[in-house]
Amino acid sequence: MILDQAITQSGSGGVDEVRRLYLTEGAGLRQTLARLVPELDAHDLLHELFVVALDKRDELGTVQSPRAWLYGVAVKLAATRRRTARLRRFFGLEQAHDVPAVDVSTRTVAQRDAQVRVSRALESLAAPKREVFVLFELQGLPGEEIAAALHIPLKTVWTRLFHARKEVTAALERQLLIEARTSGLKRDEVEP
Repeated sequence: MILDQAITQSGSGGVDEVRRLYLTEGAGLRQTLARLVPELDAHDLLHELFVVALDKRDELGTVQSPRAWLYGVAVKLAATRRRTARLRRFFGLEQAHDVPAVDVSTRTVAQRDAQVRVSRALESLAAPKREVFVLFELQGLPGEEIAAALHIPLKTVWTRLFHARKEVTAALERQLLIEARTSGLKRDEVEP
């Protein structure tokens, strides 16, 4: 509804380009938002992202890489939502969800478990590292586009990615070790 109002009020200039970007980049952006802010509805965030794109379509039309611009806005939007969600949880205004919203009907148990592990590992990263890791490793953006999206030097992208990979690997190893110990304890309790 808000998107329809924004399109109606904005006229047609640049709307076709935003529509094209939605069709070509929308799925990847929604996935990025779901990975950056798993406790919130990625569809709502995507909707909000494209409302921003419509409002700033003149700026969007002048950037070298509209894709990088959109991912930059997505990262900023996700960071804002994470801060807001943390504050709301702190004040007890909403319940935090431990498991990200995914379409569980089409996933196997192993895939869901892996998704939960990766989400937990991502949660353990500082936001700048998480953003670079998600954009590079999970969304497949090249380093140059990530640098443009986040307004950071390319070398900073590679440094954050290096450290994020190490931290994600360590977090996943810790989770697997804990799961192995827990399942070992359960077997010991069951067997005489």
